[in-house]
Amino acid sequence: MRMPWRTPAPVRRAPSKQYGGRISRLSPRGAFSPMLVARRKLLREALALCDAVTLVASFAATYVAVGFLFQRNFVSFAGYAWLLAQILPIWLVCLRSFGFYSTAAYASKRRLMDRLVRMQFIAGLVLLSLMYLTRSEAISRLLLQTFLAVSFLLLAAQKFALRAYLDNARRRTPTQRRKVLLVSMPTEAERYLGLIRAHASMLADVVGMLTPGGFNRHVVEETVPRVLGAAQDLPAVLQAQVVDEVVVVSALEHALLERLGRLCSARGILMSMLVELPRPALGVWHAEHFGEGAFLLSLATIPQNAIQLLIKRIVDVVGAAIGIVVCSAAYVWYGVRLRRETGDSVLFRQRRVGHNGRRFTLYKFRTMCPRAEQLKAKLTARNEMRGPIFKLSNDPRVTRTGRKLRRRHLDELPQFWNVLKGEMSLVGTRPPTEDETVAYAEHHQRRLSMKPGLTGLWQLNGNGAVKDFEEVVKLDCEYIDNWSLWLDCKIVAKTVTKVMRGDGW
Repeated sequence: MRMPWRTPAPVRRAPSKQYGGRISRLSPRGAFSPMLVARRKLLREALALCDAVTLVASFAATYVAVGFLFQRNFVSFAGYAWLLAQILPIWLVCLRSFGFYSTAAYASKRRLMDRLVRMQFIAGLVLLSLMYLTRSEAISRLLLQTFLAVSFLLLAAQKFALRAYLDNARRRTPTQRRKVLLVSMPTEAERYLGLIRAHASMLADVVGMLTPGGFNRHVVEETVPRVLGAAQDLPAVLQAQVVDEVVVVSALEHALLERLGRLCSARGILMSMLVELPRPALGVWHAEHFGEGAFLLSLATIPQNAIQLLIKRIVDVVGAAIGIVVCSAAYVWYGVRLRRETGDSVLFRQRRVGHNGRRFTLYKFRTMCPRAEQLKAKLTARNEMRGPIFKLSNDPRVTRTGRKLRRRHLDELPQFWNVLKGEMSLVGTRPPTEDETVAYAEHHQRRLSMKPGLTGLWQLNGNGAVKDFEEVVKLDCEYIDNWSLWLDCKIVAKTVTKVMRGDGW
């Protein structure tokens, strides 16, 4: 998409009203207003530093309080440094996830307290779970519980003090505050003013407004901000007013935008353009700058972090290489029996539908009797699933050895070859058959927006317990919406436990 002007002045994106009031970062950074990027980055780093100091102070206060007031004999404070090293990343990640490093979180006292309570609960739960999993029995429960209370109180005091500071900063009008001139219709200026009220990092004094065309002074003289003239009057207004930034809010003609850009560039004044995009029901807007005023806007409903996706692929390759070794051993051990019972080749090949409809050949150990696909039509009435998916717990087509393999999901070992080829991933959604996708409704297609996997949330929740296809889709979409490398690690770990229990179909 080409923006309707060519000027070196960077363009600022309007925050989305959904997803925490943010639009994902443009790539490269130069596509943002450099001043705004630097201000937000500085604010995030300052808030993170304040939180780290608060947490260290909370831990120190807890150690002193529990050690002296309750006369407990603890190890030296330095001996608990490893615990503090666990606390800091857990709390800082949770604070970031709950939006505390965006000033929009401080707009409402009630919203601030609600976020803080939920954040503290999640962080405390993660810490206590970590202590349980690592069997850290030497840690005093009283110490941990007191820390949770003290850290909550100090964080709350810090956050509300910050909010009071921001409120005070809004009321002050220092001479060094950034001066902004809007190019907007009076009815549209509220869009930018609302952003200033919601985001303290955008604090600015709006010195006035220029209308895109002519204006009737009697009609607009009562507006806030006051109208200083038409857009064509920008040179005269810049001469008479102190202006650090010109923000275009209304849609302008190409020629006028180009003229405004030249005037701002000549004076070294930052020019920004407020752009609002339709609020998506799903996903997040991304924008990429290709240079010369060209921006590509994308609405993404799947993970887009290139580094994390690369790591996921590397893990897939390493895991698939190990899995193929295990598969080879299973082939040697079970191959003869499977060939004797099924009367066919050991490997079963079936066309499946993968990422965004890509067709591929899926490999499994053959665990069913001859002509199993033809016999499936006679078993349709016994299908235990509701919707376009077939599953039968006591399938009569499964051979004796095949049932042993299925109990521990060993029949799926050849799919490591699909993972190595890039057709599947270790973790993902279940790859459907071609006849299943024919019956898909529109919203079912979203489960195909990521690579299918050997395991996933449906398998972990018990593919025998979840019998409604709509619930399967819900679990798949939940995985897509919440995907992270950590989530994949948890699913793999739980899958290994499930395989060891041998409770598969």
